Amino acid sequence: MVSDTATSFLDAATGKSMFHPLNTTKDFRASSGTYPTAYADGVFYLLCDTPSQSGVLAAFDAAGGKAKWATNLAASDPGGGTVISMYPSTYVAVLGNTVYVCGTELKIDGKFSAKEPTTGYIRAFNAATGKPLWQVEGTDINNVLVPPTGSHLLAASAVPAKKPGRVQMIDAGRKGARGWKVSVPHASHYFTTGWPLTCYAAGLFLFAGGNGNTLFAVDAATGSEKWHQRFDAKNGDQVRIGTPFSSQDGATVYVPVGSDLVALAAADGTLQWVAVLDGASDTGTSNLFNASLRLGGKNAQCSADTVFATDSAKTLWAIDAATGRARWRYRDPGQPDVGFMWTVGGDRVFIASHLTLTAIAAHGR
Repeated sequence: MVSDTATSFLDAATGKSMFHPLNTTKDFRASSGTYPTAYADGVFYLLCDTPSQSGVLAAFDAAGGKAKWATNLAASDPGGGTVISMYPSTYVAVLGNTVYVCGTELKIDGKFSAKEPTTGYIRAFNAATGKPLWQVEGTDINNVLVPPTGSHLLAASAVPAKKPGRVQMIDAGRKGARGWKVSVPHASHYFTTGWPLTCYAAGLFLFAGGNGNTLFAVDAATGSEKWHQRFDAKNGDQVRIGTPFSSQDGATVYVPVGSDLVALAAADGTLQWVAVLDGASDTGTSNLFNASLRLGGKNAQCSADTVFATDSAKTLWAIDAATGRARWRYRDPGQPDVGFMWTVGGDRVFIASHLTLTAIAAHGR
């Protein structure tokens, strides 16, 4: 857990502290578009601050809690004296032997304009040593998706100016070289800054297109379309799908569509099941899956056999991945207005609400 006071390691089975808290902090912690932690192969990677430095990428051994290395992520481009480029970090991800830090470049020159397109960046580091490997940036890099396997990343362009946006492949094997590009008309919600509104499954990148009501699956290496699935509203109105996400094995893709959660076979888009919400949100409107609101963030995640998703009534649902039926639901009346922070680890879901951390088994036991 990374907070504004310290970084703590807890035993997932008991909730007890494992090591002494570390003097590393993160004022803003996790949010709908910021995730400062990642884990792979027994190592935690943290975006944090220290008493002497702000903007640090650090690696800690999960078995002993000791620091393996730390890299300063401070401004790296002096910009010729009058212009300074800052690189605030949005999230960290791990793929193979490489750690990726993604975010948005800020130029401090006294001439900020809200009309200018966002310039995003990807910075790659050696996972064993923290040594910088390469960096790319541009207005065509926004909401980067780092998949769990392979060597291809996906990035969306910045907010398009009355033109179709696009997604493109970033080739990590060629130090971030741009690869294929696919136009995505009428899907401007995919090009606002935040968490990637795309997903990866079984060698495919998936994203919304058309009028935002069609899910496209393309080959991650070539960009060629493998299949697409269009969704229509029950009452005939316009419908726009939310953030797609995949099962851990990549065999199934889940698509939030308003108050519905649809499961599709990743191989060909075949419908598996539909889970339906009812009731009202906490504001009295129709209840929706948060992942369908297209606000970014990890509003839905999977364990090996369970789909977890939050709704606009501040409820966390545990859904059987094989049938689409609800196993259990969790609601905390004491949640802050912004909702609780949560994540999935192994066969448990961990929920942070105010100063309490709650762990619930995937099967509710």
